[in-house]
Amino acid sequence: MKTFMKAFHYSFLFIFSFTFQASSQQEYENAIELLKAFKSEVANYNQSLFQYSEDIKIIDIEIHTAGNESATAKYTDEEIPWKQVNNILRLKTADGYEGISGVDTYLTGEFDQKTFKELKSISSTLLSLTSLDPVVVGKKLRQKYPELSNETLANVDIALWDLASRKAKMPLHELLGSNRNSIEGYASLPFYETLPEYINAVEKYSKLGFKTFKFHVWGNFDQDKKLIQKINKEYTNTDFRFMIDFEYAHNLQDTIKLAESADETLFILFEGPIDDKLLDQYADLNKAIPMMLIPAGYDNYSKEFILEAIRKKSWDAARFDVTVVGGLTAAIERMIITEAAEIPVEVQSWAHSLGQAVNLHLMLANDRTSFFEAPMPKDVFEFATKNGNLFKNGKIEAPKKVGLGIEVDWDKLKTAVYYCSFKSPE
Repeated sequence: MKTFMKAFHYSFLFIFSFTFQASSQQEYENAIELLKAFKSEVANYNQSLFQYSEDIKIIDIEIHTAGNESATAKYTDEEIPWKQVNNILRLKTADGYEGISGVDTYLTGEFDQKTFKELKSISSTLLSLTSLDPVVVGKKLRQKYPELSNETLANVDIALWDLASRKAKMPLHELLGSNRNSIEGYASLPFYETLPEYINAVEKYSKLGFKTFKFHVWGNFDQDKKLIQKINKEYTNTDFRFMIDFEYAHNLQDTIKLAESADETLFILFEGPIDDKLLDQYADLNKAIPMMLIPAGYDNYSKEFILEAIRKKSWDAARFDVTVVGGLTAAIERMIITEAAEIPVEVQSWAHSLGQAVNLHLMLANDRTSFFEAPMPKDVFEFATKNGNLFKNGKIEAPKKVGLGIEVDWDKLKTAVYYCSFKSPE
């Protein structure tokens, strides 16, 4: 029988229907149409937030890319760690508003420059836009630049949503129709070399108020099992709970064995234990293990793929990241599908504060996400922000300021180990 977590996550048996297929093919013409499809109960969206005139056009663009070695980490026992950079886009309009976004990208061996170069290459197009509607702009960019990465598209899309919510004088999650302003968080830990380091990390971050922890593990059956057994021994009869992100490292049989070795009252979630593409095996695994099962969600997140997984009953929840799927527009489209199927979405948020914030706003705007993934060490990902600490009163709380709500310390940003910037000509 599935554990209480599966019930808490509305783990139903889903019937694939024409309705779900139709929702994957739905094309939304503009942001108002998308918002009404997402939150039909929220009436009277303000059309003027997305309307264009020469008096409100984009007149200035800044691009900043910053990376520090403190954010470099491994997520399994791979040989080379991943360097992480924060790509920040800042749009300023003729009427004195601005829109900001931050999208993290990763590369082994060196800091990634791809998104910075792509944003710079489309800067003249952004300055010539005759629309500020993120849905409309996204379509234009895909048509003109079919090879543009989802991360670059996300930077533009999120900045335009931030701009609209600033004009509305409200936090982004309120523009999206939220009915809450906080969510339970868990401490998401990087890979450690030894068992004592994992225990020390749990003790360290529990002092911040976290009671749920996610491990990134070796990807080796014997070592992963030893960690599970160690946690079983150390934390029986406590109120701590644990998740494991396996990063595709195992096969079906070994995952079942690992689940059998885990105390199901402690281990509540397995993420990405096998390749996300193996939906039939996920369906078998979902039947076989008691803990909640979700995909990694980084490589396979198309609407069609999510619908196929729903039909096959492969997961207990879908998983994707706003900054990875191409922006808030694309994420909302996927939310509409999962809402229709009544399947939860455990939205990812491993990023610097701006990337965390946009995912948080989406989480707060739906009732089917129950956890916020807070990457550790926490302060590393708050670099160059004035209010990047979102963990308050035992919860992850949305910033109270308008838009994404994160204030960037632009001078501090320039002190990053790796930093480059671009500003459009006057």
